[in-house]
Amino acid sequence: MGDTESNAADRATDSGHRFAIDSITDDELTSAFTEDLWLDRVARKVGFGKLSALLPGEVPPSYLYAVVLIVTIDTVLNGRAYLLGEPVVYFQNPYFVFQPMTLLAAVYGSRALRTRYHRVMKEMDIEDRASTPEQLIDIVPNWLPWVFFVFLCGVNYVRVLSLGGPLTVYREQGLSVFVGWMVANPIWASIAAQFLAVYLAIVLLAPWRLWNSDVGIDFLDPEGLGGLRPLGELIKHAYYYLVAGLIAFALLLYTPGISAPELERTAATNVSFTVAWIAAVATVAVGVFILHRFMRQHKRHELRRLKKAKQRQMENPWDIAKYTVSPDKRDIVEEVDSRIEKVSATNEYPATFSIWSQLLLSIIIPKAAQLLIAGL
Repeated sequence: MGDTESNAADRATDSGHRFAIDSITDDELTSAFTEDLWLDRVARKVGFGKLSALLPGEVPPSYLYAVVLIVTIDTVLNGRAYLLGEPVVYFQNPYFVFQPMTLLAAVYGSRALRTRYHRVMKEMDIEDRASTPEQLIDIVPNWLPWVFFVFLCGVNYVRVLSLGGPLTVYREQGLSVFVGWMVANPIWASIAAQFLAVYLAIVLLAPWRLWNSDVGIDFLDPEGLGGLRPLGELIKHAYYYLVAGLIAFALLLYTPGISAPELERTAATNVSFTVAWIAAVATVAVGVFILHRFMRQHKRHELRRLKKAKQRQMENPWDIAKYTVSPDKRDIVEEVDSRIEKVSATNEYPATFSIWSQLLLSIIIPKAAQLLIAGL
């Protein structure tokens, strides 16, 4: 009987339409995000939008931009070096293959994370709950990828200047190295800029904007996490992408010394990885802390509000031995008590051993990988 009533409720109609409880599938939520990312817009400007339109299905221009340019540049530069008898980077360090793989993963990860964030906003009903939902829904500012791109290109050019400038690089290291510094690296920087912008927007900007919005906490959440599990899980998921990137970074930094023991690992190598690792840990730590403080603040505020509401219905509300509730107010007090129980039962993210252990392991693994590889 109970199952029949439950199924009937799920299939109830409102003016001939099914309830939203089963009108939107997981696939529909995932595929609903079709907007261009910053890198898609850049790719369209250099012709990959037209190429995307010629292909079957809906292939984002950024995918074509990454695949075509990475494969073309790597093939041409390394093929030329091989034919001329110059050093081929993949022969010197076979683990360098992780660079193009990481770049391709970054392009995929950018769209995958942004698509999942769109789904999270749907799951949390932000459009209906927030007075200015666009502040949360349109989470990646248009200027943020440009900031990362300009910064990364600036760092690249400073390194070129430290080698004597573009002409010196061309004369002393050849055309392949020159093209690598002046053409390939800015392209790689655009890919990295897109991923970093999406990552930081999700991990830092989304919790901050949520805290400063009027969304609040869903204390009726049956999972007891205030309705914030989707966002918390996404922050954790985004950090996993960064963990994979850090491990690939460690392989790129340290494996030349494995393949060629005569190459010395300098202090700068260790510092470079440690700085990247600390920065990554700091982002996820700050994001989780903001989410935790947001939940804690709203929970404490709601409990104080309910406590005051209950006290107004009682006599001697501060004395456990003397307090009384008149018969005509008992239903109100019982209702407030029920709400207090729901609020008190809401955990503050990250709330479980499983969540904590996953976060701690993902923080430790990159550093452990670096120490392991460096010790070989």
